[in-house]
Amino acid sequence: MAPVEGARHRAPCAVRRAPRAVRRCALSRNLHMNNVPAEEIKRRVRQFQSYLLSRRLQGALLFQNVDRFYFSGTIQSSVLFIPAEDRPIMMVQKGYARARAESSLENLVPLTDRGRMKDILSGFKLEKAGLELDVLPAYLYLWLRDAFPQCLWEDVSRGIRALRMIKSPYETDLIRRAGRILHCGYTEISGILREGMTELEIDGNLGLIARREGHMGVLRMRGWNQEMTYAHVLSGESGSVVSFLDSPHGGSGNTPAMAQGAGFRRIRKNEPIGVDYGAGVDGYLADQFRTFVIGDLEPELRKAHDCSKEIHRLFIERARPGVTCADLYRMALDVATKAGFRDFFMGHGEGQVKFIGHGIGLEIDEFPIIAPFFDHKLEQGMVMAFEPKFVFPGKGVVGMEDDYAVTSSGVERLTVTDQELIRL
Repeated sequence: MAPVEGARHRAPCAVRRAPRAVRRCALSRNLHMNNVPAEEIKRRVRQFQSYLLSRRLQGALLFQNVDRFYFSGTIQSSVLFIPAEDRPIMMVQKGYARARAESSLENLVPLTDRGRMKDILSGFKLEKAGLELDVLPAYLYLWLRDAFPQCLWEDVSRGIRALRMIKSPYETDLIRRAGRILHCGYTEISGILREGMTELEIDGNLGLIARREGHMGVLRMRGWNQEMTYAHVLSGESGSVVSFLDSPHGGSGNTPAMAQGAGFRRIRKNEPIGVDYGAGVDGYLADQFRTFVIGDLEPELRKAHDCSKEIHRLFIERARPGVTCADLYRMALDVATKAGFRDFFMGHGEGQVKFIGHGIGLEIDEFPIIAPFFDHKLEQGMVMAFEPKFVFPGKGVVGMEDDYAVTSSGVERLTVTDQELIRL
């Protein structure tokens, strides 16, 4: 990794005061924690049971936090068994009283020893059941194989992800609320950001704003070894630094132990400042990207940003139920190619990724994927982050990302910040 400007000789810590002109957002905030409505849980369980019956499975054991939360309303340490034709059983390893208070499921039992699972589930005489084999640790699979030697275990992870891909109005509204937090952050940071600040200072302000407005504090990803912070603040050439993250941009970060996001680089005039920003409300995430500049961008970068805006316009015009994700990807790639930006579209060189959008909900990387290999048709209720971006080596990243819900006749934008280059 190349040395990061300012990393070796930083001045002693000093409190920087925001300019008095900063306009603070005033979202109405719920000061109480909200449980997932019981009807939501019942609907999800019924749908999953229909899936289990279609696969001729007696049930499924769920271990992953997000999947258990989706079907129970709590992430307290537990194992959730959903039978194909009976009430779910939540076996709670830690936090029983809290799980009881948070979940609307009726059948919760303490699980003081994992070995007791065999006794609790003995009445089902499992011979064929499901597991989340895309995320389940191998040691747990091997233990289950030994504990239930008569049972054939099959993968149900794609079925779960397909169910979670279609959002209810309740889920969509939470994503919309998370988007309002992001709009507050973009609005306020416009009055704070100035030449000479470090990326990390901007990052810190964005985190403060998001948490103040109710961001739950974490963004979850399902992908193996994928991690995500609440913000990437990428100025100038740091926006073109390649990282391990499955994203068109990564940034240097402030340590090889993280290797993404904001670093010690200071903001300069007339260069792109890419801000990828995420927030979560009651588990559900919003994901947005805007490009800032103090002064103006050079012509090539302005043209690329205009190209991102045009791709968004065409997406809004063409996306609707029945259109395939692969067709939308090809549309975006064609626009970028005709504009002369194919080599910079969604990354550059080894950092180029083969998607332009992804589902979003309880995790950042949900279905659907707007990619050439994903032929699934859009359906009403899908929510996705659409992110046409361009990465120029040594110059940075420009573009916009917004979240859209698929309606009966098109798409609705859930994130509300103006789709413009933000000039300061």
